[in-house]
Amino acid sequence: MKFAKDKPEEIVSILGEGVEMVGEISFTHGLRVDGVLKGKIRSESRLAIGPKGKVEAEVIIRHISINGEFRGTIHASDRVEVHREGRVYGDLYTPCLIIEAGALFEGKCNMSDQAPARKAESAPAEPSKPAGGDPASTKTEGREKSWSM
Repeated sequence: MKFAKDKPEEIVSILGEGVEMVGEISFTHGLRVDGVLKGKIRSESRLAIGPKGKVEAEVIIRHISINGEFRGTIHASDRVEVHREGRVYGDLYTPCLIIEAGALFEGKCNMSDQAPARKAESAPAEPSKPAGGDPASTKTEGREKSWSM
């Protein structure tokens, strides 16, 4: 089989119905799942979950198309498509989300450039301040300071 470098979207591998795989998987060309896949998935290509496919994983992918069931977290650099028969239970991080009428999505979707974990790492730490009008004390440069209102 000859692989073309300019067509990473093409589905060239299939995890067939009746097959269950547990572990980590990475691939360079498209993968279709009609069986059960659990674990971690990483690719700069396309993952397609067929109508009878079930995936429970943490996924880092370019493009994912869901016609079966997905549970876990998806980080998609291009898009997430949930088709009419698709069921998604988990969190999505993607710049483009397409959900067809009749599909099921239970979870959170973040369509910004960065996932929350990366935002927290890059945000500067703010000093803690006392809340409201309740008296509180805090240490500043080795000295104790009282706050009251």
